[in-house]
Amino acid sequence: MNFEISDELRAVQDSLARLLADHYTARHRQALAAAPAAYAEQAWKEMAGLGLTGLQVPEEFGGFGTRATDLLPVLHELGGALAPVPFLSSCVLGAAALRAAGDEKLQRELLPGVAAGTLQVACAPVQAGETAGVRAQGGAGHWRLQGVQAHLPYAASADWLVLPARVGGASDSALFLLEARSPGVRLRAHRLIDGTPAADVQLEGATAAPLCAPGSAEAKAAIDAVIAAGIAAACAEMVGAMEAAFRLTVDYLKTRKQFGRLIGENQALRHRAAETLAGLEMARSLSIAAAVAVGRGGFGDPEAKADLHRAKFLVARNARSVCQAAIQLHGGIGMTEEYAVGHYLRRVHVLDHWFGDSGSHVEQLAELAAD
Repeated sequence: MNFEISDELRAVQDSLARLLADHYTARHRQALAAAPAAYAEQAWKEMAGLGLTGLQVPEEFGGFGTRATDLLPVLHELGGALAPVPFLSSCVLGAAALRAAGDEKLQRELLPGVAAGTLQVACAPVQAGETAGVRAQGGAGHWRLQGVQAHLPYAASADWLVLPARVGGASDSALFLLEARSPGVRLRAHRLIDGTPAADVQLEGATAAPLCAPGSAEAKAAIDAVIAAGIAAACAEMVGAMEAAFRLTVDYLKTRKQFGRLIGENQALRHRAAETLAGLEMARSLSIAAAVAVGRGGFGDPEAKADLHRAKFLVARNARSVCQAAIQLHGGIGMTEEYAVGHYLRRVHVLDHWFGDSGSHVEQLAELAAD
């Protein structure tokens, strides 16, 4: 798929690349790893200064109201830099959830802060057909949450949480909003395998508000909107990680010598590099298709829904293959903690499991084909 970004977005991408090079290096990554809840705060502030945090917020609430395809260059840079910033959690998922909320007063209260980067929303990376680990009880404006939301990204630094919860004993879920430090909320901060700060959220009668009336069509549509936005964003970030891993590998093949000659002159290694490039280009096209599908209606359109499931499955599979090949082509250095190429594979593994793993998307495609 041929896709060219505008000159304005190209300038934004270049600015973000310089920003991350200045404020998030390998040294910063090692320092942040020592603190369970830390993220790249300076890089986040600079991103807010560039207006990136408001890309998915409607203009009437202080944002830019851009399309999902306009996020691609930003997510590519974040994936390539492995930057631990709450962009996907707050500015993509959180913004999607709040845009779908039925309460305009709530939107006016929270969305301007999201756009400015001064307010963080930690939204759970839900998946289609998933049974929520949190239960909601109550009604008529008095809802309380009970249960555990495990591994919620950036929960420890968030101001608000958006969690899926089962309504009563029903299998239907709705998205609920609650303050991160309200009574009945306990957080246990830790890091995921890729270094992303996260927390297990223990809820013991915490007061929350549904974004849409539980059990309604709007509640299901809100969850679907978050999943669709998350799938497209995860695919784009995986492509960014793949690109960076591929560049590192090509540079290594061009400079590493063995037995007096560059290892890149070895035909078998050149063929392996060509295979990884083919996988990268396929994933890039599928990522664009996923972003386009969000604009075509997401899960509300059967063809767009199929494109999203297909993209998530195939991008993740190609991303794993490319990053594994990159490690193998590097040899022993690719396995070290200090070298970045192994960290790209870890990030891909995390993104692969968010919004449904490969098996779940194959099942969804089979159901769509049967229908």
